[in-house]
Amino acid sequence: MLREADRVTRHLETLTAESEQLAGEREETASQLVELESALVAASEQEARLGGDLTALQALLESGQSDEAGLTERLTVCRVELATVAERVEALGRDIERILGLEQDFGLQQQQSVARRAQTAERRGDLSAERERTDAQARDAVAERDRLEAEVAVIAEEHQRQLDDRQALETDLREVQQHLNGLVNRLHQLDLTETEGRVRREELVQEARRRHAVETTEALLAAHDTARDLEETRQRHEELTTKLEAMGPVNLVADEEFRELTERLAFLRTQHDDVVGSVKDLEKALRGMTRTAQERFQEAFDDINRHFSDIFSRLFEGGRAELRMVPPEEGEEDPLELGVELMAQPRGKRLQAVTLMSGGEKALTGLALLFAIFYHRPSPFCVLDEVDAPLDDANIHRFLRVLRELCTQTQFVVITHNRKTMEAADVLYGVTMEEPGLSRLVSVKLTET
Repeated sequence: MLREADRVTRHLETLTAESEQLAGEREETASQLVELESALVAASEQEARLGGDLTALQALLESGQSDEAGLTERLTVCRVELATVAERVEALGRDIERILGLEQDFGLQQQQSVARRAQTAERRGDLSAERERTDAQARDAVAERDRLEAEVAVIAEEHQRQLDDRQALETDLREVQQHLNGLVNRLHQLDLTETEGRVRREELVQEARRRHAVETTEALLAAHDTARDLEETRQRHEELTTKLEAMGPVNLVADEEFRELTERLAFLRTQHDDVVGSVKDLEKALRGMTRTAQERFQEAFDDINRHFSDIFSRLFEGGRAELRMVPPEEGEEDPLELGVELMAQPRGKRLQAVTLMSGGEKALTGLALLFAIFYHRPSPFCVLDEVDAPLDDANIHRFLRVLRELCTQTQFVVITHNRKTMEAADVLYGVTMEEPGLSRLVSVKLTET
């Protein structure tokens, strides 16, 4: 800002010196003009005095007329120079006033800059405090994140441990169930053995009664030696005792553990069913959204294709163009997955892809597609940068005609060097350089208010 003020001050001093120099030149020119006017008056008086001797002084008169014409021409030149100097002086006066205004503006801007610098320093302090507070919050957030990650790790470990315990309990439950089934089977076998023994005993009593004519067990024992039978019974008793000890104690809480594990399994199955139901709902919603997107895309594609064909015919004064959906190699028919191919046929040419067209035809085809999109869904504004560069005057006229129709719903900012495009604009913005190194923005409104 200070360097700019110094530059302006030096420029002001230069202009002041030039103004003084021009004032001196104006005074000198004015004095010469007075002298020339005096000489002209003297020549006229001399011509009047010598009017009587016209024949004798014809040569001198012609010489005087020549001098008069030269003086008159010189007088005219001096008057033009005087007007030029006056105009330059006036221009310098305006420049001085403008520079004084700029100096005042620079002074005001310097004061505002000092105020903004103070505000910036204050803001910098606030931002430093805010940054320290933010850093502290960030450190707290990192510590909280680490703590939460540790808790998540602990919870995950606990969850894994519970899963392992569940699997171990399920394994134990199966083993206990198998052991319980074995015990039940063994109990049934013992009951069956006891029943068989009782039946066998009754059969033996009946057989003894029939064969030995005894009615009671005491009479049978008295008639036979029981030492050998007692030994066999003792051995059988010891064998059964050993088998019972090998079976081990019965788990009395196995039924309760089985019931708890069954409830846990039912809860997990319920959660699994909820997750599966949620996934199905999301898939259903996704299919609905995809179907809606496909319908909207198809509607937009058809509308843009219709506008594109119409605008292409207008820009080329004939011909036809269209957008085609190109399915992929695997034959997928989803419109959202299809490619789009642009085919165009200018008047008098065969149907071909855009890549085979000339530069101007490519530009007009691209503009036709852009305008078709704007017809389908207008935008508040659009910037066009040198889009008319490859177009000739006839194409420029058709391009501007379509652009004027779209101006009712979209504001266009066109960057161009084409004279016809500039003539069709409502407002022109340009940059001029009245002095070397000093650019100035110029705007011209071409429409009536």
